[in-house]
Amino acid sequence: MIHRNRFPDRLFLALTLVSVLVTLIFGIYENRREHLFRCDILHARLQLNNYRVMHASPKEADSTIRVTLIDTLGHVVSDSETPDVAHLPNHLQRHEVQEALRNGNGYDIKRTSSTLRETFFYSATYFPSQGLVVRSAVPYDAPLTASLEHDYTFYYYTAGILVLISIVLYLRRRLSSSEQDKQRLKRQLTENAAHELKTPATTIEGYLDTLVSHPEMAADTRMDFLRRCHRQSIRMSRLLADMSMLTRLDEAYIQRPKATIDLAGVIREVAEEARPQLDEHGISLQLQVPSTLPMQGDAALIYSLVRNVVDNTLGHAVGATKFVVAANERGRSSVVLSFSDNGQGVPPEHLPHLFERFYRVDAGRSRRMGGTGLGLAIVKNIALQYGGSVSAALTPGGGLTLTIALNRQ
Repeated sequence: MIHRNRFPDRLFLALTLVSVLVTLIFGIYENRREHLFRCDILHARLQLNNYRVMHASPKEADSTIRVTLIDTLGHVVSDSETPDVAHLPNHLQRHEVQEALRNGNGYDIKRTSSTLRETFFYSATYFPSQGLVVRSAVPYDAPLTASLEHDYTFYYYTAGILVLISIVLYLRRRLSSSEQDKQRLKRQLTENAAHELKTPATTIEGYLDTLVSHPEMAADTRMDFLRRCHRQSIRMSRLLADMSMLTRLDEAYIQRPKATIDLAGVIREVAEEARPQLDEHGISLQLQVPSTLPMQGDAALIYSLVRNVVDNTLGHAVGATKFVVAANERGRSSVVLSFSDNGQGVPPEHLPHLFERFYRVDAGRSRRMGGTGLGLAIVKNIALQYGGSVSAALTPGGGLTLTIALNRQ
């Protein structure tokens, strides 16, 4: 069994997790940075109001902003919302006041006023020449909350980029996986082909060596050896032709032309060609196909599909007396082909593997019949070219049924 390399999957998962982690960290950082930026803007606006209160005409100050004057000891000198300031507590330990005394200005976010019992945004400025701290405050109400809310556009863009990166990584992984699978199949085909070609090549070499070493050999024996070489060369030619077909199908060199063909006509053509061989094997052919069955496709490919299934029946339907070929429309978009015989069938454990390359239920019989082990693999690949599928099942009462679905468009 060939185990698929899981490294691309692990790499994809690692890159995705790293992308998510980086996005989350950057998002948290941006969230904090943007919040501080918006607070700095509000702080700057209130600082301007503080300077107007101290240096400009009082009329230029914003009357909607609460203004408090505090001396360097923390005593409240005046407050625009509280005429009687004597009972107000000392403000020296307030955060914005301490920041102003230490750095020249400072602010505090969303603190409840002990006097008005409301939540405010405070911004304080220290004026050393006057020995006063001017503090402006605005209620932390719905408008202010809205102004400090984050702009989520950044997150939408980040999420979109993350999704895009994930899609790109996923598609790259799929393409890489597809290429690896394709290379693996090529290696398998090459290895199996080398094994399959070795037997006829060795046989031909053996007979030719004997002919060369014994020039006095009887004429009838010599002819028998030549016939055997000829049969083996035919087998090699068939194997090479089938390998070429599979390779072209794998590489998608065969493109489906937009030509209308009559699938029923192709089935009848193959049936007439194979009828003498079927009669020779004592197999009665029954066709259950409509008079016409149009579809878009390549007549040569469809012919190869039907012919390979019929040849498979001729080579492996041991004891069969009846072979039924049926074609049924499945709506307007697809058609289902069924090939059933009443031979001895195959053991159930072989059914999932019948369409694999070089798979043989009875290897000796297949080689004696000239089979390459690639016929049903070609059938599967052609069906896939047409967006279809293949399956195998035991025929009720004995035998084997192969079912092929094809897209007609």
